[in-house]
Amino acid sequence: EELLEIQDELIRVFGINLPKLVRILPNAKDIFSTQASTLHLYQKVDSELTFKGLCFAIQCFMSVISAKSRPIMIFLDDLQWADNMALGLIHAALSDASKITSIFFVGGYRNNEIQEDHAIFSFIDNLESYQIGTTKLDLDGMEEQDVNMMISDALAVFPRNCRALSSALFQKTRGNPLFVIELLESLVKRKIIRYSLRKRRWVWDDAKVSGEEIPENVLHLLTTKMTALPPGTLEALKVASCFGSQISHLTVELLCKSPCYEGLKVALDEAIQEGFLEQVRSSEQT
Repeated sequence: EELLEIQDELIRVFGINLPKLVRILPNAKDIFSTQASTLHLYQKVDSELTFKGLCFAIQCFMSVISAKSRPIMIFLDDLQWADNMALGLIHAALSDASKITSIFFVGGYRNNEIQEDHAIFSFIDNLESYQIGTTKLDLDGMEEQDVNMMISDALAVFPRNCRALSSALFQKTRGNPLFVIELLESLVKRKIIRYSLRKRRWVWDDAKVSGEEIPENVLHLLTTKMTALPPGTLEALKVASCFGSQISHLTVELLCKSPCYEGLKVALDEAIQEGFLEQVRSSEQT
């Protein structure tokens, strides 16, 4: 019933401009799947969209789908790559004072990848000038003692026995959990850290670990690991990324029916084995 109300309100608000909304947000057509009167959604849109028109359409859409009874949360990561136009669109959606909306926006960016004149800072200032409440959170890495506990748990040794190792990993990763894991896996694969059957525990040479040339930027590990994948697996990851953070098994099966993507499932299985994807069986998503 609520979905029908949203359908009717969107039709009332957009009228003959509904095709423009679907052009901006292709998935929006699913809202109208039961509406026989919206066949014109699939008509070709000839006119070009201006930036103001784009902002207005997003504002209207958000005002319809969000309410106190159904608040909307939007999370966008890697805003350090966003340009002025992208941030302007987000600002328009959040600062539309003419309509009552219930939107909770979370944006993430890497402060080590931006300069002082980056558009993200003026974006935040503009939100505050519109009296939109903002909260800034700095997410730092783990403390050295936390990394020590993490390594201790991963290698099943006492914290005091891996303190030198964890200290070296902390210095190279600055406590970033993802980087710690990737670096630890890299050391294991290169047998710098190995499991001793005789001693029945993980062993390593602290001096060798400390002297190992480990990239300062551990993102290099991820890049190296990804570029080492077969071309088909890399292409499969690109295809899967087009569907967001998850891609359903049904979608994969449908794509595999096309000659262009017939090897997609096998390639995605390879990506899962390498740790670039996680298979969630309960929701049948990858």
